[in-house]
Amino acid sequence: MEFFLIIKKINNTLSEEENVEFDKWYSESEKHRAYFKSVQANKNSEKYLFDKEKNWNAIKGKAKITKKTIWKYYAAAASIALLFSISYLLNPLNKKVKTSKTTIHSGYSNKAILTLDDGKEILLSNDHKIENALFKSDDKSIAYKKNSTKESKEVTTQPEITYNYLTTKKGGEFSLTLADGTKVWLNSESKLKYPVNFIKGQPRTVELIYGEAYFEVSSSKNNFGDGFSVLNSLQKVSVLGTHFNIKAYPDDHLITTTLIEGKVVVENNKNHKMYLESNQEITLNVLTLEMQKKYVDAKDKIYWVNGYFNFENTSLLEITKILSRCYDVNISFENHKIEDLRFNGVLSKKQDIKSVLDAIINTTDITYEINNTKIKFRK
Repeated sequence: MEFFLIIKKINNTLSEEENVEFDKWYSESEKHRAYFKSVQANKNSEKYLFDKEKNWNAIKGKAKITKKTIWKYYAAAASIALLFSISYLLNPLNKKVKTSKTTIHSGYSNKAILTLDDGKEILLSNDHKIENALFKSDDKSIAYKKNSTKESKEVTTQPEITYNYLTTKKGGEFSLTLADGTKVWLNSESKLKYPVNFIKGQPRTVELIYGEAYFEVSSSKNNFGDGFSVLNSLQKVSVLGTHFNIKAYPDDHLITTTLIEGKVVVENNKNHKMYLESNQEITLNVLTLEMQKKYVDAKDKIYWVNGYFNFENTSLLEITKILSRCYDVNISFENHKIEDLRFNGVLSKKQDIKSVLDAIINTTDITYEINNTKIKFRK
């Protein structure tokens, strides 16, 4: 049952077909009727609706995406589930939930490890001095010095490129600005290999070893015309200057490349190429290397950059994978039949996991039990 239908019912704007759907849902259980009445009782219900288009325009109004943008417009609603089809937006219903004393905190932190070229590891939790770079813990980011692209000299030996690795743990996110000005956001449980400096005449290449990353690539015009590529074990994404997202977690059977702006070419290990334009997405099957392209609303794929989960017809199984990475928990099912239940909605990552779970399961007959960092769904 879409939350929009409940709001439309309150406003008497349902179509005839929608009214039939609402009446069926309303008559199914006392739980549904109680939930509708709780929403109806709040005269200001509509102020909690999350206007995706307005929010996206607000984000694009900034020079670059920042985590502060959303909160400027939606701070009052950030602590609750927003626009969730099966949520407890206003007055949550009582659910039978068993919990332990252990507190599982918000899935929105800056847990990251920087591995230098010499193997030295730095836990990025305090201010550090890093060669050619500035790290600020408050910003949850690393910025390498601009204009540090090196020109290759006419010498017999090839100039060496120094590589660092940035790794985010479960429950962590981080961002960095590369020496060429490219900005990268790393999602939870991700690892990126990147050069500390770039050399004129050589491709600007980074490697997403695993996980998910969003890239805003500095134009090749500002970098001696050199292109930019993102590698992983099964594909190569080549660009000149654009914004795109790559999702390549080890437990997923697909690698997904989504283009927000510009143009890119995706090439698999069989040298098969596909070209992407704005609002297109390519999925690569990790077993067959088959690639498929489709149109998407690309901006919906990068809500995670600003601290939100965005679920669109997402299965409960896929949701649990995302929550496991974000909150560093283990989630299991007592009844696997519920794994394919589908959900739609936008939720803040700054909520604790209990609030997120309550929002997801509220109007269903699903319950869950929390025991330390283990969570089990039941029906």
